[in-house]
Amino acid sequence: VLSEEMKYGRDGHLMNPDLLDYKIMSVHEMPDVVPIIVESNDPEGPFGAKEAGEGPLLPILPAVCNAIYDAIGIRINELPVTPDRLHKRIEKHCKQMGIDDPLDLPVPRFEPGPLQQVLVERAEAHAKRDHLRDIQEDRSSYVNGVLFGFDPDKPMAEQKDGWREAVVPTPQDLADPSKRAARAWGHVERRHRGDD
Repeated sequence: VLSEEMKYGRDGHLMNPDLLDYKIMSVHEMPDVVPIIVESNDPEGPFGAKEAGEGPLLPILPAVCNAIYDAIGIRINELPVTPDRLHKRIEKHCKQMGIDDPLDLPVPRFEPGPLQQVLVERAEAHAKRDHLRDIQEDRSSYVNGVLFGFDPDKPMAEQKDGWREAVVPTPQDLADPSKRAARAWGHVERRHRGDD
């Protein structure tokens, strides 16, 4: 949000293709992180799986942008939020409002929209549902695909047509251009080709 930016030249080529020019946070900018590992099944995920990628990074962008709005009343829609860009946005906002001094900008006010009530109701419904799941002793109905109507004690291949368990793709998979993951099996690294 504050530093990462992919810069492209007029010819469309990436101008900062390495980590020397593409600024990411280092250990010096990172706050202390306390990992809390909660081993549980996600009732909404397939087979109890949770998201395992950049999910924890997603709230950072709206948190920082909303903090800026809360402080100065200006919505940011260009990243990264650098001091020069923020200064330009403040100047532009002052000009639009006919204000000479940025300190005279009005204090921002939050007015909830129609979606707010929907979100509150949905959060209450999910909280009740999650509480009922927590106090229920038999949790089998929330794991191993049972949410999707499958029996956790039977192999998926016996329950769903077209489902098969495979470690290596079949020749039909390799021949099908739509199955890109299968085509990756045909890739041979340069060091293994023998064509130095």
